[in-house]
This record gives sequence, C-alpha cells and structure tokens, in this order.
Amino acid sequence: MQSKFIMKYISYFILLFLVLSINIEQLNAQSWTRNRKDVYSVGVGITQSLFLPIRNYPINHSGAIGLAINMSGEYKVHRFIGVGWQTGVNIYVNGRYYNTVNERYYNSTVVGIPIGAKVNFHILEAAQSRHKDRLDFYAGMNIGGGPAFHRDPYGGVFPFFYVGPQVGIRYWGKSVAFFAELGWGATIANIGFSF
Repeated sequence: MQSKFIMKYISYFILLFLVLSINIEQLNAQSWTRNRKDVYSVGVGITQSLFLPIRNYPINHSGAIGLAINMSGEYKVHRFIGVGWQTGVNIYVNGRYYNTVNERYYNSTVVGIPIGAKVNFHILEAAQSRHKDRLDFYAGMNIGGGPAFHRDPYGGVFPFFYVGPQVGIRYWGKSVAFFAELGWGATIANIGFSF
C-alpha cells in the first residue's frame, strides 16, 4: 500500500519536473553553483524517519512516512564536490514511536525538526559535459536527526534519525533552478527551487 502511494507521488514529481523544464528551456546558466561558492534550496517532499528509542521490535516497526518542508545549503569544496546542511519541518500523521513511560509503541501525530549534513558529487561537472552549464546531475549521501514532538497521552519530545543516499537533477534558469531528488534519508522524493 505504501509503495503504491510513494510511486504515485514520484511519478507526479517527475511529470512536474518535465513540464517545468520545457517551459524554461530557453534560459541560460553557468555550472552547478552558477560560478559562486554556494547554492541554497527550498523544497517540499515525502520523508521517512526512524524514531528513537527502538525496543523489542525490528527497526521497520518504528518510524513513519511524512511530509517534508525543507531548506538546504551546499558549498563548493572542489570543482565537482559540494558539502552542505539541511533543515526544515517534517509532519507525520501516523508516526510510530516507542514510549519509555509504559514501554509500548504508539501511533501519533509527530512534528520533527530535522538537522542534517550532506555531500554531493556533481556528475556533469566532473565529466566536463557541454550540458553542465544548464543541467546538474548529482548523487550523494545525507545523515541527520533531531527532535520529534509527539501528540498523544504520553507525548513528549523524542529523537529521530535518518541516513541514506540521494540522486538529483537541477535545471538552471537565469537566476533560479528547479530541482527534483529521489533517495532515502532526508527525503524519499523532493522537488523545489535553488538559487
């Protein structure tokens, strides 16, 4: 059930990306950082997190899929390598977590504040592709966590954790880029704008 839901929204993200890329095809750009040392992004997507602590059940019994509203920054440390940060707000309607008060798992509305780090390898820049001034294909890793605020009779603040790979594409216009990402960790699917 969840995999059909995820695939449906991934299809919507890809379709939206294609429509937007056709509409801004005439615009120019210059490399993945636009000849600067940094790129900032805002986006919205689907996320999966693991709520801590984990007790008496396998890892897949604790956590949830939710909505991610995020922002990030990436800084050029090499011609084709960037490191950065990410934060935002994650909202889980049916977040599964373990409560240490009565030692049971609960489903709850959860709001998380993710704080994480990422590293990306910019493939077209590394390959010196002639398309690198307009397109940016990248792959990398992300890791992070933060506080999660649970709403239920035993609610409170509990930590959550995420880690995983991501792949993405960024299409630059004159001053703004549209991006789409797939992966695991910070987000499963994410779309937004970079500047």
